[in-house]
Parts: sequence; structure tokens; C-alpha cells
Amino acid sequence: MTCPLLFVYGTLRRGEELHHHLRRLGARFARRARVAAVLDKRRRYPGARPTGQRGKWVRGEIFVLRRPAQDLRVLDAVEGTVNGALPGEFVRGTAEVVSNNAVRRDAWMYWLGAGPLTKGIGAP
Repeated sequence: MTCPLLFVYGTLRRGEELHHHLRRLGARFARRARVAAVLDKRRRYPGARPTGQRGKWVRGEIFVLRRPAQDLRVLDAVEGTVNGALPGEFVRGTAEVVSNNAVRRDAWMYWLGAGPLTKGIGAP
């Protein structure tokens, strides 16, 4: 089974320039959340990089994808990846995401550069 959760922190968030792709796919906003990472703003778009530093968080939103396998292929194209691999700036992988009510779940997200690859929650 493919993980249906997607964590977004930049241009895919509600109100941002690429959010219309999530609306078009019928993704449902679940809650605000954060991931242990640092935000790199030196590029055209912000990008998260994993961090081992305590207290460093990137805040964003969790969405539930209706058709994870198909939806992730569409979002890979939007983010400039191919099958989750990095030909461009971002790579899709998973992360432990902490929601505002302290619940921890794994979710897909787009890391900047060669971020961590999927931890085995089910590739689309």
C-alpha cells in the first residue's frame, strides 16, 4: 500500500503559486505540521534539507492524496523529478512529520537536492 500523506512547506501550500495542483488532484488538507529540517532559501524556491540539529524545524501542511500512486507521478512532474529521482532540484522521499497535536507519522515530501530516500512505506 502506498502512503497517502504528503507534507508540503513551500509553493504547494495553501495560498501559494503551485497549490492549484493539489486542488486539481482532490488532495484534502489534514493539518499543520513540521519536519526536522532546515530551509534553504538561496535558490529560486525554498527547499528543505534534513538536519541532525535539535530544535530545527520546517513548518508546513499535511495533505491526504486521493490516489497516491497517480497523484505522486503528477506532483513529481510539477516538482521536476522523474519517478521520485532527482534530475532537477528536488527529490521525493519520506520524513517523520510531527503534527501540531504531537502525532508522528511518515509522509512523502520533496527534499532539496539529494535528500533522504523513501524509508520503505511503499513506493508508488
